[in-house]
Amino acid sequence: MERLIKISILRPSMQSAFLSLVLISSASAEVPRMPTAIAVPPSGQLPLSSAERAGTEHSDLDRYGYVEEEFYLQGIAPAITAAGKPLLEAPYTTRILIRKPTDPARFNGTVVIEPFSWFGERAAGWILTRDYLLRRGYAYVGYTLNINQPPVDPKFLSDTPDAEAEQIAQYGRIVNFEFMRRFDYARYAPLGAYYDPQRFIRGDTPDPFAPQSQGIGAQLALLLKSNGPQGPLSGLDVQRVYVDSWAVTAQVWMDYLDQGRHQQWRMPDASALIDGYMTGRMAYGEVGGDVIRVPRQMPEGVPFVTVYSQSELMHDVIEGIDLPPDTDSPQLRYYEVTGMPHLRLADLGTEHTEHLAADIGKGDDPQCRTLYDEPVEMVVSALLDGMDKWVREGKPMPKAPRVVRDGKVAARDPATGNLQGGVRPPWVQVPSATYLTDQETGCGLIYDTKVAYSQDALRRRYGSFSHYQQAFEDAKGVSIEQGYLLPEDAAGLHTIAKPEDF
Repeated sequence: MERLIKISILRPSMQSAFLSLVLISSASAEVPRMPTAIAVPPSGQLPLSSAERAGTEHSDLDRYGYVEEEFYLQGIAPAITAAGKPLLEAPYTTRILIRKPTDPARFNGTVVIEPFSWFGERAAGWILTRDYLLRRGYAYVGYTLNINQPPVDPKFLSDTPDAEAEQIAQYGRIVNFEFMRRFDYARYAPLGAYYDPQRFIRGDTPDPFAPQSQGIGAQLALLLKSNGPQGPLSGLDVQRVYVDSWAVTAQVWMDYLDQGRHQQWRMPDASALIDGYMTGRMAYGEVGGDVIRVPRQMPEGVPFVTVYSQSELMHDVIEGIDLPPDTDSPQLRYYEVTGMPHLRLADLGTEHTEHLAADIGKGDDPQCRTLYDEPVEMVVSALLDGMDKWVREGKPMPKAPRVVRDGKVAARDPATGNLQGGVRPPWVQVPSATYLTDQETGCGLIYDTKVAYSQDALRRRYGSFSHYQQAFEDAKGVSIEQGYLLPEDAAGLHTIAKPEDF
């Protein structure tokens, strides 16, 4: 498939390599088309998903010397089926939201890219790592994929008409193009991408993922890493691009890897477009298609890291899905994080709400009353930092044990009620509650819940709050040593139980 590229925007060192690549005309590797970035004209309000707006994605960018900018991203990208077959190429216009240091000297050379979720344009990766990214001088680029408007939205297809109607009633206002236009017509009316639910199928239903998703991601990485003078990160020397994709949009990057796009789409010097992949909180195959846990075409020479919350790992336990071993070649790490819910209150997107126990008649169920909202962003930030060290320094990430299985049941410690094995944050090493999942409680919530220990149970286990507090401090040290907590985050990690609980 022919590819065109603007050679003039490339670094001089890349131009000769690019021409050589074209002359060689390798059938196995190709340079994606170069997209164009155009600054979005002011509309009188902040962009959707802005970190400068109060809400779950807010950060004090000024404090860290960062600026936020929004661009239209325009290009021509292939439309690819879930089975990996490109059917055609079509134009698209989407948007990217950039956060970068104003002082180039603060930039650490790495850009993290993330597709926004189709629920409220949530940036789960940003929410889980923003403090770390800002402290360490990363640039961040979130981008929109869900700008289609199908007559029957496959995101809401359910087993029964009533279930489908319930999905539409709850989420229909916060997905796709109409949501963005309603939020800010002047900004988002120009957006558009190819979509055809008749020709693009996942499993036996229309594919909910935009067919140009893979090409858009590759073109964005090419644009950022080419360091062109007209690029959206002009003035910064981009050396690395990491993917950090969570929840349902993680499937896009699993497809990208599984179909061999990492090997196919390259920089003009034939180096990789993407230098590290982190995905999380997504049971791959859950929305149709193949149930796989590792791409069949693993990327060579770069890490693939996947992070499962307690909810996702419980899904795999119940389904009896085999897990892969961690390996250094290929660079694979697979983390099951106990005490990490599928969704926290801090993870919601714009205008996004979820049912609580009282909303669905479960308010009196003791297993459904208390959400767990523990600071898992500290674990995720440590994992991202570990991946960064693996890329830059060649230092392999830690290997974690899997959660212990007893057939299709997750083994729990009878003394604590919590899962055995897996990545164990301090609040699981030194627990003050039993952490549960909806598969076990039947609470009917996207959030997961916990049952706090009684005062008597806390006293029997720890004696006093001071003893509990010391044990928790010791557990933080263990997590730092294991690579699941950064030293600079430890001071901000406080006990889950409080003195009054004793």
